Amino acid sequence: MCGITGFIDYHGLVTETELLAASARLQHRGGSSSGNFVEQKEKYTVGIATERLSTIDISAEAQQPFHSACGNYVISFNGTIYNYQELRLTMIRQGAIFHTLSDTEVLLACFKKWGTQMFEHIDGTFAFAIIDRRRNQMILARDQMGVKPLYWFKNNNFFVFASEIKALLHYPIVKNIHRPCIETYLRQGYFIGEETIFEGIKNFKKQHYMVIDLASGNYMMNRFESRFNNLVAANTEDGLIKQLNNLITESVLRRYTADLSTGVMLSGGYDSATVAAILQKNQVQRIKTFTLGFRDLRLNEASRAKNIANYLNTNHHEYFIEPQDAVEMLEKLPEILDEPSGDSGAIALAFLAKQSAADNIKVLLGAEGGDELFAGYTNYKLSNRIFCLSRRLPNFLKKILSSLSKHRQNKLNEVLFTDNLGACYESICSFFPKNEISLMLNKRLEPNSFYEFNTQNIKGLLRFDLEYYLPNDLMMKADRCAMHYSIDNRDALLSLDLVNFAQSLDAKWLYPKQGLKHLLKQVCHQYLPKAMMDNPKQGFSIPLVAWMSTIYKPFIEKHLSPYELNKHQFFDIIEVFKLKNRFFASPNGTDARKLWLLLQFQMWYDKHFDS
Repeated sequence: MCGITGFIDYHGLVTETELLAASARLQHRGGSSSGNFVEQKEKYTVGIATERLSTIDISAEAQQPFHSACGNYVISFNGTIYNYQELRLTMIRQGAIFHTLSDTEVLLACFKKWGTQMFEHIDGTFAFAIIDRRRNQMILARDQMGVKPLYWFKNNNFFVFASEIKALLHYPIVKNIHRPCIETYLRQGYFIGEETIFEGIKNFKKQHYMVIDLASGNYMMNRFESRFNNLVAANTEDGLIKQLNNLITESVLRRYTADLSTGVMLSGGYDSATVAAILQKNQVQRIKTFTLGFRDLRLNEASRAKNIANYLNTNHHEYFIEPQDAVEMLEKLPEILDEPSGDSGAIALAFLAKQSAADNIKVLLGAEGGDELFAGYTNYKLSNRIFCLSRRLPNFLKKILSSLSKHRQNKLNEVLFTDNLGACYESICSFFPKNEISLMLNKRLEPNSFYEFNTQNIKGLLRFDLEYYLPNDLMMKADRCAMHYSIDNRDALLSLDLVNFAQSLDAKWLYPKQGLKHLLKQVCHQYLPKAMMDNPKQGFSIPLVAWMSTIYKPFIEKHLSPYELNKHQFFDIIEVFKLKNRFFASPNGTDARKLWLLLQFQMWYDKHFDS
């Protein structure tokens, strides 16, 4: 809902000029107001700035950076505190006086009262910086799930942070590519943990806070905990469904709180349908729902969402993406995302955000997290079946099976020879098998080149996706695409109570005989007929194979040409040539995903380095 940035300078390399330039680069994240605070001391200069998109208390009094009444604290805050009204009442009972109705002032009051223990009381999504002028400290923090973005860079001369990398690049940082990350990118399609594609620029750890001594530059980073959900899971299915329904309802209604026009992204799947159904049941007026469609009826899935919207009687909007729109979004992605991304769904999400913004929507509720909390991905089931099968097969049969696959021989060979369920799942989800990455980069890979996790049950797979895939891919994509068009994206299923409850469930409830996402489906069926919902999972996806072989083909030919590849020489030209020829001779999803990775990297490189 906002863009924040700031600096601590020790040698006159960063000034208010750079701060304002960095903040202006985040203007798309705001639109309501902007402001900055700079203070110069003998040993350092400190500054913070905010581009504000006001969704709670849109008055000028709530403008950021926000100063405490005592004058000691200054905060730049991106996010929403969903239990701020309860916290506000708690503070008032203890003598606090508030001058605004904003959650920003409540957050600052919590820090004054509890310091870094405040995270035990807060349910929200946030990335913020607080300057404590009396203690000469700056405190930065990022929420438990990693919903709100925060990046930072530090050397001996200065410390800087920002909501997006594009803003950090306005400070005196030398741009270099962090080469080891290319291996991770080709494998996962996103960057793991703290790493980014830029050398020295770090992704701030989710569920962590940092305390920086302004005078010396010394800092410590700690993980924080929260005291939410003491609810003991019921021991019957009916009891669990009732508990889950109550938790989802509370999560959805809290995230609908806003003083501006709000809508719900409706894909036609169980997650978004459940959010829309619960929200509509608890609203007097018709809620606004939004979905994406294609003119080609063979590709169009919007009819499912429309049927759900008609059943719920929502105020439904359909946006149809034309070929020229798909090309426009492709060209915009390097600007929107800042880093190359393997998630082609960004095309659909960016277009949906653009159209929603044109309809004056300022808050969009999404349903990310449903698959990771309640085991919705078919790859969970697939990896379990393949791993169980592979343990029973002799090696010679595994080799025969892998040789039968036309497009996935290398991956199938890798999957069949994994030694635990986690490795099997990671391999199935990967874009490039390890041996193909070695060929593509023309180098021998180290044994620990990729993150590996060892688990033998489905809960371990969910933990991996919650820790890495959800924040570093899905929520990054949702934040950038929505905020590029000044829309606050809120994930309606990610309250701490709901997340902790889902994680406490026994594996038998997450992957029962009835199939994946069984519990969430039963909640949904209380609002929508089962016959209406029993469709293959789709989501906001694009016809990647069709577009890569038609409207995106000129971009592939241009950006994956020997001339362009020679500019950095990261990728083996012969291997890229083989991949292109194989795909255009026989278009398929496996090669389309690989080409997408390379195309996104090339287009990103062209914007940030070549141009």
